[in-house]
Amino acid sequence: MGTYILKRLLLAIPTLLIASIIIFSLIHIAPGGPVRILLGPMQDPALVEEMRSHFGLDEPIYRQYLSWIGNALHGDLGTSVTVHRGASVTNLLLQRYRVTLELAILSVIVALTIAIPAGIISALRQNKPADHLSRIVALIGVSIPNFFLGMILIIIFGVLWLRPWGSGGYVPLTSSVSGNLLRMILPAIALGTSFSAIVMRMMRSAMLDVMSQDYIRTAKAMGVKWSNMLRRDVIKNALIPVVTVIGNSAGYLLGGSIVTETIFRLPGVGRLVISGVFRRDFPVIQGVVLTIVVIRILINLSVDISYAFLDPRIRFGSSKQK
Repeated sequence: MGTYILKRLLLAIPTLLIASIIIFSLIHIAPGGPVRILLGPMQDPALVEEMRSHFGLDEPIYRQYLSWIGNALHGDLGTSVTVHRGASVTNLLLQRYRVTLELAILSVIVALTIAIPAGIISALRQNKPADHLSRIVALIGVSIPNFFLGMILIIIFGVLWLRPWGSGGYVPLTSSVSGNLLRMILPAIALGTSFSAIVMRMMRSAMLDVMSQDYIRTAKAMGVKWSNMLRRDVIKNALIPVVTVIGNSAGYLLGGSIVTETIFRLPGVGRLVISGVFRRDFPVIQGVVLTIVVIRILINLSVDISYAFLDPRIRFGSSKQK
């Protein structure tokens, strides 16, 4: 296991290098720039060149990249130019990721609370009313965009029922646990509902596949108690593809959080990157995208490691099959 983890971490280095080059190049190819946003209508060419020189934007792009990636390796992602002028991008991300991470965790909890029981019941009641109902609900959940569901929730709880927490906003967890959860539950439902539909369908499919395996039929024929076999063998093995979906959906949660945070006025990474794009704040955009790539790599590694615990037949770091 240790050898496998080390190999994966070493493979992550060229992946991050290539991703950083693409991120930096695409952002600088885009039209516009932070200097023109800062100056506004004052587009004096001499002043523009002076400001570009001040921020190092007049240097060749490869020098800008080497300077940025060198600082990033030391934990310095640069300084915000237009969004929070003069603020450290690293500090901004640390502050904003608390909100985004909380939203992602709550969304996963909402999704799994709905999806795992529904998927198990649907598989055990295959082609029966419970199965049909679960699949219809899952289809509706997949079809509704999270931003539309978020607006519906705001209309119901914030406009019609006049709940103070129903119209969005954020309360820090350190200030009030109950206030924080009340403000976060609707965004978590909006983001987690469509995700739960995906997990539910995968759980149902995986359960049906495991229950059709020869070792399950053999265990039934030998008189093994079904409830024990369901808990120890069927559900546990069915969770392997589900864990894969959850890990690969990290990008979906981060991408969905951009829209969800904007709708519910949450001060997370989503709103930060939106502000960075509109105001052409290169360091902010580069920092956000690079950290998302790092998070995806770490999550994929964690998912692969979890396979060994869910299925003892899987062994990493061994060159011989036993």
